[in-house]
Amino acid sequence: MKRTAILLLAAAIAAAPAWALLPSFGVKGGINMATYTGSDAGSPDMKMGGVGGAFLTLDLIALKIQPELLFSQKGAKETISGVTLSTTQNYLEVPVLLKYSFGAIIVPSVYVGPSFGMLMSATATASGGGVSGSTDIKNYLNGTDVGLVIGAEVKTPMKLSIEARYNLGLSKVPKEVLGVQSDVKNSTISVMLGYSLL
Repeated sequence: MKRTAILLLAAAIAAAPAWALLPSFGVKGGINMATYTGSDAGSPDMKMGGVGGAFLTLDLIALKIQPELLFSQKGAKETISGVTLSTTQNYLEVPVLLKYSFGAIIVPSVYVGPSFGMLMSATATASGGGVSGSTDIKNYLNGTDVGLVIGAEVKTPMKLSIEARYNLGLSKVPKEVLGVQSDVKNSTISVMLGYSLL
């Protein structure tokens, strides 16, 4: 799985035009506020999780291409009759973003692009109402997750940046069972701080 993610990242870099300016590299991290959407998702609450990793920005003068390699926690939670049911899915995620930046000292950017995730682990946890325990549910979920990322970023002269993004899940999370696949998709809001090393 990790090898596939690295290959995707390398392919995005290799696809950049030869006249692209020198790339910049950095790290970022923050929080996810995740839930499920879809006709079979019900009305779950948002679940907090972590997100972080590295990014490479290729400057094409007017636009930028920014592939990333992130660890991203998704899932949702719901309380029914005093029992809180929570799912946690850990993904290795590769967004490939097209960015447009403007400004000189303080540099705002907007971006959009696809995101490709690989499921590393998944658990379901029940707590409250005299119930407690966790179960591994990875085998019941699809191993890949495709999403559409839309976001905005502000970069400061100190190479620090703050950004907010929405990852709209396009893939169904559960596997097909007896010819039926539930319409449940990931929906994630992320807020991150970044630092450019180059």
